[in-house]
Amino acid sequence: MIHIDTCHPLEKMKAWIESEKAMGSDNPNRVVLATSSQDIPRSRIVAIREITGEGIVFFTQRETRKARDLSINPRVSMTLWLAQQQRQVVLEGYVKALTDEENLFYWRTIPREQQLRFTAYAPISSHAIPSPTTLSEKYRDLKSAFENRDIPMSDHYCGFHAIAISMCFYTLGSEEFSEVLHFEYCHGKWKQQLLSP
Repeated sequence: MIHIDTCHPLEKMKAWIESEKAMGSDNPNRVVLATSSQDIPRSRIVAIREITGEGIVFFTQRETRKARDLSINPRVSMTLWLAQQQRQVVLEGYVKALTDEENLFYWRTIPREQQLRFTAYAPISSHAIPSPTTLSEKYRDLKSAFENRDIPMSDHYCGFHAIAISMCFYTLGSEEFSEVLHFEYCHGKWKQQLLSP
């Protein structure tokens, strides 16, 4: 049975995350992002910066493998696991790169310490480094150089907006059957379907 859902799936995702926080989870705003530019997909955890009416905003460094993957193939899958509730959300869709103006807006909203850390590691992300102190030394140099000054946005800072076209909500059952709700965006509306687990 298919019907038009009155509850927007991205609002439902927000509500589940808020419930997870209320149950004691320190930071449930993390998803596993899967990308692929070749035959073998790659996955890694990224932070959710914002859940919009269309999807999820996240950030990375321009020279990372995921950024390169997304420049070739914008299709993505994201998985959110909420351990306290034994729930999972899977989002499928495609990404749009944020504009320079949008990147700058988000850059200005993150804490100063986070800006410094990003500026320290982003230029050499995924590169070999001689020792663990390499980044801490660079961080200290930057902190000194920008004391009492605004930290300019790193050239490596880039964001993406993952536009959802399909979302699946799983509530795992222990004694009863698990519940699976599937949402698909079609002709400007979300359609909801209850699936067998």
